[in-house]
Amino acid sequence: MRHKYFGKLPETLKTRLSVRIAGRGPDVVLIHGLGASSRYFTPLANIVAKKYRVIVPELPGHGKNLDGGRPVTVVRFAHEVALAMRELEVENAIVLGHSMGAQLAIELARAWPDLVKHLIIAAPAVNDREATLVRQARRIIEDFQHELNSVKAILLVDYLRCGIPWWAKSCAQMLEYSTIEMLRTVRCSIDVVCGTRDPLSPPEFGLRLVAKAPQANLTVMRQGAHGFNFSHAPELADLIDAVP
Repeated sequence: MRHKYFGKLPETLKTRLSVRIAGRGPDVVLIHGLGASSRYFTPLANIVAKKYRVIVPELPGHGKNLDGGRPVTVVRFAHEVALAMRELEVENAIVLGHSMGAQLAIELARAWPDLVKHLIIAAPAVNDREATLVRQARRIIEDFQHELNSVKAILLVDYLRCGIPWWAKSCAQMLEYSTIEMLRTVRCSIDVVCGTRDPLSPPEFGLRLVAKAPQANLTVMRQGAHGFNFSHAPELADLIDAVP
C-alpha cells in the first residue's frame, strides 16, 4: 500500500519549510520526528481534519523538503515552525510533537507561548538515560521489529532520503536538548504520551517528565511502539478532542 501525503500545500507560504493543511476549525499542529516526514501523520491528520484545521510542517531536510544537508537544531527548526504559524495566523493551537518533534513543540511553547494553547508530546525524545548516539541507534533498531509494516515502509524511504551521515549529525544536535529541563519551563497544559513497546521513549521516561511539570498528565498507549502516532491514530485523536 502506498501512503500518500495528505492535504494541500499553500502556494504563498514564505518559509524554508513546507506545510500541509487540511480541514477547518480550531488549529492543530502536528510536528514530525527526526528523519521522518509528514506522511506518517496521514492517518491522524485525516481523522483530526474532520473537526479542526490541521497543519503539518515538513521540516527542512526531511521528506521532499531536502535542505542541502544541514543538520537539525531544535531551536532553529522551532523558529521555522513559528514563522509558518505566524504567516498562517495560528494562535492558541493544540500542538502535537512526535519524537524529536516533541522537542520542537516544547521549544515553541517556551519561546512563543501565544501560539500554543495545549501541548501533546508523543514518544518524546530524548530519554536522558539513553542520551548517546550509539544507544539511540540501538533503540531504533530494537523498535523496528514492533512497528507496523506500513510504518517501516514510510520510515525506510524517509531515512534513505535524509541519509545516515545527516541523521547522525542531526541526532547529535537533538541529544544536546534537555527535554526534561526544558519541559519544566512550559506554562501551558501538557499531555505526555508513551507506548508500552517503545524502547526509545518508554513509560518510565514519561513518568519522570510529568514529575517535573505539575500541569502535565501521562497517557500510556498499550502495545504502542515508537510509531504509535500512526498505529494508534484514533486514540491520539481522542486525546486531542479531550483538550478543553
